Amino acid sequence: MGSDTLRCIILAKNPTLIFGASEFLLAFLSLGPTPTFVPLVLLLTVLRIHGLRIACRSTRILELMCSWLVVTVGASLAHYSSATNALSSSTQSFAAVAVMSAITYVLAILPFYADIRLHRRLPTFWAQVTFLPVVWATTWAIVSHISPVGRLLNWSPVSTSHPFGWLLPYTGPMGIDWAVGACAALFSEVAAAWLMGTSNDEQPVQLFTSSTEAPQSNKRSRSLLALGTLLVALTLPSLHVITPARTDTIFDTSPLGVACALPPVHKGQHPTLGDFITETKKLTSQAKVVLWPESAVVFNNQGEREVAFEELRKNIQKSVIGVAFEESVPQDPSNPGGSRMRRNGLALVHEGQKKGEEVIQYYKRNLVPFTESFSAIPSTEPPAIYDFELGPPKWATKPEWSSPPNYTRPVPITSSICLDFAFSSAFSSLSSRPALILAPARTWDSTVSLAMWEQAKSRANEIGSMVLWCDGGAMGVSGVGGGGISEIMQLGSGSWTRTISLQFPFDQRRTVYAVVGDFGVLVLLVVIMGGGSVAWHLPALSGSRSVLQAVPLLQRLFPGRRRDQENLIDAEVPGERQSLLR
Repeated sequence: MGSDTLRCIILAKNPTLIFGASEFLLAFLSLGPTPTFVPLVLLLTVLRIHGLRIACRSTRILELMCSWLVVTVGASLAHYSSATNALSSSTQSFAAVAVMSAITYVLAILPFYADIRLHRRLPTFWAQVTFLPVVWATTWAIVSHISPVGRLLNWSPVSTSHPFGWLLPYTGPMGIDWAVGACAALFSEVAAAWLMGTSNDEQPVQLFTSSTEAPQSNKRSRSLLALGTLLVALTLPSLHVITPARTDTIFDTSPLGVACALPPVHKGQHPTLGDFITETKKLTSQAKVVLWPESAVVFNNQGEREVAFEELRKNIQKSVIGVAFEESVPQDPSNPGGSRMRRNGLALVHEGQKKGEEVIQYYKRNLVPFTESFSAIPSTEPPAIYDFELGPPKWATKPEWSSPPNYTRPVPITSSICLDFAFSSAFSSLSSRPALILAPARTWDSTVSLAMWEQAKSRANEIGSMVLWCDGGAMGVSGVGGGGISEIMQLGSGSWTRTISLQFPFDQRRTVYAVVGDFGVLVLLVVIMGGGSVAWHLPALSGSRSVLQAVPLLQRLFPGRRRDQENLIDAEVPGERQSLLR
């Protein structure tokens, strides 16, 4: 009786209020800078059930606008802290986030619209229930390629909030999005079965009024059971804990000291070039790779830059320094005396270089909207790989470390800068796997820094590498991610070092995802969707079925005695009598 009353309240008495309040709360919990898996899946579940309910109603446009409003407000409030200091005016910042959240909602609704309109045309129940996950993953893959902020506003969970992170080297972010969509599709089917149930919870409920539909219900139940089994199976590899490689041996690993140079910040002042050089010299005794944060120093011309690099090369031992800089360049290269703009770059400096031989590793390709897009020049050049020759640690001899004449081990290094990590295609141009990614950044809020830190770790895991994240923001997080490590070393200013261990000999073969890309993953997901015969021909599993039928919430999924389905929706509203189930 109590469950029937709850169903009646949800579907008949106060549906708009209940769905609106649920969507607002779940949007606030799940659509912040670092979305989490469970609230996001619940939000999609509610949105899908809401969509199925209003699809045939005359008031569907009004209810959809209400849903759009509450989700936009919830998502905007979730970004309030990160948006406050993004622009010169907090009002402008919040308005910009609200507009982007509103646009993102429209994009997120498209997969649900396609699912409701097209799923009945698919030949099998398996294809029908897996159609939404495929369209969901495809939508966000397309959005991430055209959005000016990449995947930052995508409705995708961060890697630490779910057990599917191991999929990244194989499927990239599309695999994670598919898992989100699949969980939402499965949960919404179960929830719809409960909502369309009767007041008798003692026996299985017949959801269809025709006896000819019982076999179809059986096939549908098996498809849902197969999808649930597949999702559970995909979580099992996460039970295996990946530990970082040892750093006290040189036979199958290469210990490498890395550091982030973050000089102390004096109130109202930015660290100078001298501050960074002094801090770097302190770190080179422990680290062979030292990284400066984004825009650590500013150069007005190339000559000024080379003088600074020449000063840095003195007494840095055999370390390589990743100097993240900002330089002023002519807006029109053919007119050097004309107006000038800035660009962010990263150069690799070491003591063996001569003046002018610095390796300009990378220039930033994706600019932060509004704050950088009007004053800086984006680059079109993709990242490259630089082989750093790593010498032996102090406790190992040269012959033990490597062969003559150099007695060094090559460490392939690449780089990217801050917002570039929000794009899953950041390293798609690389022909081999890098061992380390240098990632200078500068964010304005700790929540933004955490969001970018998650993006950087995802990009590193997708290509099977490790990332050295160095954020120079006042509340930025810095650390090392990938290769079994996900460690935040510092919040705000303060230099730090960390010894990591690289595979030796290093396997430079690319991961599956790095080879096939998003298109290859899409083909795989479509193949999975077309594999309906697997679910259709599962064994009867009568014992397992009887166990599932003992659970009131799940017994809706199985056919039982023929009974008239109770109508909990107002029969006077056109279209309301349509079942929520497919």
